[in-house]
Amino acid sequence: MKDPYKVLGLTREATQSDIKSTYRKLARQNHPDMHQGDTKAEERFKEIQSAYQLLSNEEKRAQFDRGQIDAEGNPTFRGGGFGGGRRRGAGAGGAAGANFHDIFKDFASQARGGRAGAGGEDPFSKMGGAGFGGFGGFGGFGEETHPKQKGATVNCWLELDFAEAARGCKKSVRLPTGKELSVNVPAGFEDGQSLRLKGQGMPGLNGAPSGDAMVEIHIKPDPMFSRKGNNIHLDLPITVPEAVMGAKIEAPTIDGPVHVKVPENANSGTTLRLRGRGIKDKDGNRGDQYVKLRVMLPEKSDEEFKEFVKSWAKRKPYSVRAKKN
Repeated sequence: MKDPYKVLGLTREATQSDIKSTYRKLARQNHPDMHQGDTKAEERFKEIQSAYQLLSNEEKRAQFDRGQIDAEGNPTFRGGGFGGGRRRGAGAGGAAGANFHDIFKDFASQARGGRAGAGGEDPFSKMGGAGFGGFGGFGGFGEETHPKQKGATVNCWLELDFAEAARGCKKSVRLPTGKELSVNVPAGFEDGQSLRLKGQGMPGLNGAPSGDAMVEIHIKPDPMFSRKGNNIHLDLPITVPEAVMGAKIEAPTIDGPVHVKVPENANSGTTLRLRGRGIKDKDGNRGDQYVKLRVMLPEKSDEEFKEFVKSWAKRKPYSVRAKKN
């Protein structure tokens, strides 16, 4: 795999915030759903996911920066001898392509030919009680060890509409592993929160459990609704007659339109409260929706209306900017 910093276009001085924001941008641009049938885009997306998976983990990032692991998260070797980990094609120690069991086996065989006693006794027999096999209890060199290791966590993102996130929904998500899953997103998820899918990450080694998948939720901005805690806020335009005389009108909510009553002489800024029309919390309680009224003049100029306002203003002058004592 390529250098994860180069994949994301970052330097080693990048902060975790830089890594996260860059990943979001690149993931959006290269998501397979945006490039149906484009295998190059799919490969690019996988590279971005893998790079983020390593660099977003501060411990793994530090190990990579020190040269202790490679871009795939595998232990690296600094020369021969007894290395500190395992590499593909290598034995349980550090020498590439060599198996310590074979190395010591050859060494023991030579020793038997040159230093064995008259009875052909294995010179290493007393070290472990079973000939050369005694090295099995000496640092694990007798047999190649296979330590268990939980699978790595994978990261991906899911984009939702405001109403989908507020109400909760069932969506399909594609993981970096290529697997596509149907997931239930609980009501009330906020932008940037992550949903954990246990056991859906990379497979574990030697019987260890698989890692998890972390699905980061992104909520698209809504032209009408905004959120503050578990309350929803909405600006609703009304006409001059509705503001002056009052009216019964429809107001949108995340559950569909409802009827609300506009009081007489309503001004821009007048706020109506719709109880229980907000977002549900983890205990099942819902917030409220606040509807702020905005009085709107006709889009097209109307001479009759202007003459009426001019005549009325001469007879009924009033001030709205006078300082209050």
